[in-house]
Amino acid sequence: MEQPQTPPVQSENAFPFLIGNGNTEVLNVSYPGWTSTQLLEAIKTEESQQKLQQAETVTLSIGANDLLQAIELSKIIENQQPVDPEALQQKVAAATAQVYNNITEIITLIKGQTDAPILLYSLYNPFGMNDPIYGSIHMLGEMITNSVNSKVYSTIAAQQGVQYLDAYSAFNGKQQDYIIPGDIHPTISGQQALALLATNRLNELNPIMINPILSTEEETAEPVSITLEKIEHTIEIKWLSGEKTASDFVNEGNLVENNSFTVTENGVYTIYVKTALGESISTIEISNITPKVEDPIEDEEPPVDVEQPEEEEPPSDTNEDEDQAPTEQPEKETQDEAPKVEKPKQTMVKSGHALPDTATSMYNILLTGLCFIGIGGGVLFNQRLRKSRVKQ
Repeated sequence: MEQPQTPPVQSENAFPFLIGNGNTEVLNVSYPGWTSTQLLEAIKTEESQQKLQQAETVTLSIGANDLLQAIELSKIIENQQPVDPEALQQKVAAATAQVYNNITEIITLIKGQTDAPILLYSLYNPFGMNDPIYGSIHMLGEMITNSVNSKVYSTIAAQQGVQYLDAYSAFNGKQQDYIIPGDIHPTISGQQALALLATNRLNELNPIMINPILSTEEETAEPVSITLEKIEHTIEIKWLSGEKTASDFVNEGNLVENNSFTVTENGVYTIYVKTALGESISTIEISNITPKVEDPIEDEEPPVDVEQPEEEEPPSDTNEDEDQAPTEQPEKETQDEAPKVEKPKQTMVKSGHALPDTATSMYNILLTGLCFIGIGGGVLFNQRLRKSRVKQ
């Protein structure tokens, strides 16, 4: 079948662009309105094979147009006449077989180009029970989708080892919100619902693993660094003290740069990671930080200034007159007038406190010697005085 020369522009609101919070790069191989036969032919081209070789995930949503064309839905809606059930079943059966064969071959070709996970969407029923336009053919849609999903999509997923995404259950009862009125294509809400199916499954296949590594697990007085192993498609990493939930990080959180942050106190810390496929949190408890013990500051005593007693020059013991007469005993009155020995001055310190009135044995000896010198000097003075009187 001839491929369209100019493919229609794909809206950025289409579900492939919304997977992983819209933080993924999309390489289109098929376009809206294509049948499974058109997609099979496109997969065989070199351009499509190069795109598949770059893929990290492949989403496959195809086959609905095969069935809609087979039952000639536009005529059924236009005529508003009951359909021949037997003729309708034959058309559905033929289309189902074709879709089965085409999708099986498409998956085989995709696997030949990439090991990326393949997400296969089931069909959803676009006709709501209470739809004012298509409500009358709701049961027709139920019959077709349930039959084809069972015979084609879930069966192929099991046989080929690909991921089955249940679009039917996601849309059932929500057609009024998820389907454009008077159309069969999803609204933005419907596209978001399809994208969420893929995002959740990819999270299950590749859960966000938060593996914190401590700079040390030994007791330390220094801060502890927490480093995270590399996480693919990271958008944002934050942390907070205490046990938190993902909602706590909407307007709060300390940004983590270079996959590492530092804490200075023991306690529980929550780590939040947002990637293209979703968000996750993890907690870690730090308990090996010990408080620093500071060396006590010893009180320094102020220096003591001790006043030294003044040294007295000993009197000279040289006799001026070698011929002087023998020493006579001084008069009793004169002898009684021996010079008084003054007490040594009390030693003071600058702080204003007197030192105790005590002395060492050396100091006592010195004091006794001074007393003897003083007495000897007094006796000598009296002798000289008497000699002088005699000569007169």
